[in-house]
Amino acid sequence: MPSPDREATRRIPIATRPIRGTVRPPGSKSLTNRYLVLAALCRGDAVIRHPLRADDPDRLLAALETLGTIVRPEGDVLRIDGGDGRFPGGGAVDLGAGGTPVRFMLAAAGLARLPVDIDGTERMRARPIRDGVDLFRAVGGTVEFLDAPDRLPIRVRPSAELVGGSIDVGRTASSQFVSAIMLVAPFTRDGVELRFAATPTSPTYLELTLDVLESVSASMTIERDDTGGLRRVRIEPSPIAGFDVEIEADASSAIYPAMLAAGSPDGRIEILGLGGSSRQPDLAAIRALADFGATVEMKADRIVVAGPTRLRGARLDCTGFPDAAVGLAVLASVADGATMLTGLETLRIKESDRIAALAIELRKVGCHVVESADAIEITPPEGRGEAVETRRIGTWDDHRIAMSFAVLGTLAGGIEIEDPDCVTKSHPGFWAELDGLVD
Repeated sequence: MPSPDREATRRIPIATRPIRGTVRPPGSKSLTNRYLVLAALCRGDAVIRHPLRADDPDRLLAALETLGTIVRPEGDVLRIDGGDGRFPGGGAVDLGAGGTPVRFMLAAAGLARLPVDIDGTERMRARPIRDGVDLFRAVGGTVEFLDAPDRLPIRVRPSAELVGGSIDVGRTASSQFVSAIMLVAPFTRDGVELRFAATPTSPTYLELTLDVLESVSASMTIERDDTGGLRRVRIEPSPIAGFDVEIEADASSAIYPAMLAAGSPDGRIEILGLGGSSRQPDLAAIRALADFGATVEMKADRIVVAGPTRLRGARLDCTGFPDAAVGLAVLASVADGATMLTGLETLRIKESDRIAALAIELRKVGCHVVESADAIEITPPEGRGEAVETRRIGTWDDHRIAMSFAVLGTLAGGIEIEDPDCVTKSHPGFWAELDGLVD
């Protein structure tokens, strides 16, 4: 439930002119969280420039501090004293609603010298973690379930060292469990070998983790199949030297101004700090706006999106960017023709059941919605040019639902967002950014 001091609702004013402007989204959440773990465990000092400061990474940072990591914030820079592969302490950490922080902390806690109790919100307690626990135990970790099997809270027991080893990786509920093992692999006694007999869950995020490890000179061997997919990853035991890294703008947050431009006839928005060479998986969702008829131009240091006279429906496989597909599903409600989005199996166990939440809220604005276990089909309402009464959109304590429907309200009107402050999980400046583009 939202805290009592959070804003109850927010009425979204419709844009009265083409939406044009320039934005720089906050730092990447995916990159910030990965570098935070490596910074806390490196040998020496790490510098992280322009990290995302939002609820998810801030809770992970606080948890690392609880385990004994020394953090020195200096404006837009975090300076972190690395623990050379170990955390000096332990304690109880609350990761809130953050799926990534919980999963990364599960593995990282195996390098603490004292027990670590990990907990989160009621929704986080309802999300299964057995896959992560099994992987962690396979590399020598010790975990106790403190309440219910396969659920938070848990206690990670310390050992003299985290052993490592070889693991056959199947499909998991989330790729974050596998990324967590990758991030701690250099600090294990024997290193870690991951063997993939089938395509892993959300492989684009595993590739991002490998890119991050490569950027800090982790010793790795990667074998691929004939299609370029991961077959085997071997991460050697070796210290990670201190590093200095600039966090690029968040592609996951960039999807919202990109959607605004795409859905606004004659609209045009430049997105700074993010270029076409980025390895962030959600960059593919911005490219996918071209399937709806938008013009998407990828440059070295920015992305430019322009809207057509009318968007068209699209058929997309969103396996590589399921989270960003939430925004695409909402944008589909102002397109001509139906849209089918597939590859969404992981959305059922996110901050909300995002497929169910989308179906409920899109029906409020007149869409015909058909949902399945891993897909959603949206047919826009007829008579969209007519005035409509205000629809109150439940956000399910889910930042992506809130931001996606805020875009719809800006483009089409008639939207009031419940619990708008839930956006602080990933993009605290979202409402100011939106106001700046519309004013």
